[in-house]
Amino acid sequence: MKTVLVVVATAIMSLSCSQSRDWEIVKLDESSTIVDVRTSKEYEAGHLKNAINIPHTEIAAKIADHVKNKEDKITLYCRSGRRSTIAKKILVDLGYKRVVNAGSYAKLKGQEDKRQEETKQ
Repeated sequence: MKTVLVVVATAIMSLSCSQSRDWEIVKLDESSTIVDVRTSKEYEAGHLKNAINIPHTEIAAKIADHVKNKEDKITLYCRSGRRSTIAKKILVDLGYKRVVNAGSYAKLKGQEDKRQEETKQ
């Protein structure tokens, strides 16, 4: 019985981790609508270039105002990746096909800053 529980727990952890790790392979580009799903206060304190703010609690009601075609690419991020994981599930359930959880703002901001420095040189 313990072996079965360990196997089931391992499988569940693997599945949940694989769904929340999109940001390991994400590359922000101009073709994607970048959505910051943090609160408006967090967004105002700093956000990625070209990102729009739709808090994860409002994503279902507001995404269609910004993304008309459910085939368009949407890239989500938040502080840690938890809220963007929730938002991704909501969007997928609504029929959006190309939704990426980019994870942490701090990590993405670091990548953005690095790219800007490289283009200056």
